[in-house]
Amino acid sequence: MKKSMPDTTARPIPVWQLAFRAGFLLAGAFAVLAMCRWLYWIWQPHSWNFSLFPGWWHAHEMVFGFAMPVVAGFLLSAVATWTGMPGTTGWRLQLLFGLWLVARLALWLLPQQLVIAWLAEMLFIGLLIYELTIRVWAVRQWRNMLFPPVLLALALLSSASYWSAADPLLSVRLHYGAVWMLTVLVVIIGGRVTPLFTGNRLGVKISPLPTWFESLAIGSTALIGLMMVLWPLQHGNLALSVFCLAAGIIHIIRLAHWQGWKTLGVPLLWSMHLSYLCIPLAMFGLALVNAEAVASKNVIHLLAIGSIGGMILAMMSRVSLGHTGRPMEVPVYLSCAFALVFLAAIVRAGLPLLDIALTLRAWQLSAVLWIIAFSLFLVRYIPVLTRPRVDGKQG
Repeated sequence: MKKSMPDTTARPIPVWQLAFRAGFLLAGAFAVLAMCRWLYWIWQPHSWNFSLFPGWWHAHEMVFGFAMPVVAGFLLSAVATWTGMPGTTGWRLQLLFGLWLVARLALWLLPQQLVIAWLAEMLFIGLLIYELTIRVWAVRQWRNMLFPPVLLALALLSSASYWSAADPLLSVRLHYGAVWMLTVLVVIIGGRVTPLFTGNRLGVKISPLPTWFESLAIGSTALIGLMMVLWPLQHGNLALSVFCLAAGIIHIIRLAHWQGWKTLGVPLLWSMHLSYLCIPLAMFGLALVNAEAVASKNVIHLLAIGSIGGMILAMMSRVSLGHTGRPMEVPVYLSCAFALVFLAAIVRAGLPLLDIALTLRAWQLSAVLWIIAFSLFLVRYIPVLTRPRVDGKQG
């Protein structure tokens, strides 16, 4: 009788089995390191290499350094589920995130050589678009072809921001546009998963909104981003204010339809609803300040921190548990992390609007809150993301 041979089939180490693992780890670590560097510059301004404006680096890196590995990790993991095709794994993931890392190191260590960072960043986004598109195209899954154009828009905005790095006024508008493009992704993805997760967990039926209404929510968000890129804000913009007011009402209706008030006992749910709430709050804020330049810069942080940062933290926490076979529960300290990100958004956007003299204090306090929140994420999720699934499955 033959003895059964042990299974010697080689598997990639866990972190390279699906894109969410490496993407979330890199984003969480970079969220802490990049904000620590920004906070250190606030305390010690002479420590900066002034070949690159600190404000440019901060804005660019919180969009393309922090958010983009999360976008890559989520989309490439999700598209494998959506299409039923094998996900991006192994050396292809290493190449993808290696390009991301080269861009970050170049901006940090070689700020005079922007072309190196630009090239690595374009190759990173280009490879992400390719890996996503070939899978969606193979099964003709047209509803998911929304993502490549948004990623392409982000690539164009990134390129333009490199070319305009010496022009603070133009680069600010370009980074605003990039924040709004990320918000479009929050609107698309959040609009799919937030009501789905809420209904499944609470056992309630949340009927889909009409397609035209969903298209209006997505399109109005993208259009605000385009308007902020094209029109300078030095003297305000009444048309933009009116449009932001109308778009904010659309998103409030959408959010109310998802019944978020029923999720107060479930941190993985209320964190998503609270993050989405920051979208209409930012729109109403822009309408209130009449898109005035300095006030708009403060209000935009409701999106950058509260909506994008908050939704990223919530989604990373939930996806990491679901894709590693773990229960959908988080410890109390992670619930505190969700709240701290929202508090950071309110502090950063609100204090300078109350009193311009509180601007520097708002920068410092919001940065500290952000660092604590993402440090707590790393404490919980480094073991989750670096170890095999608890159910023994691949992924």
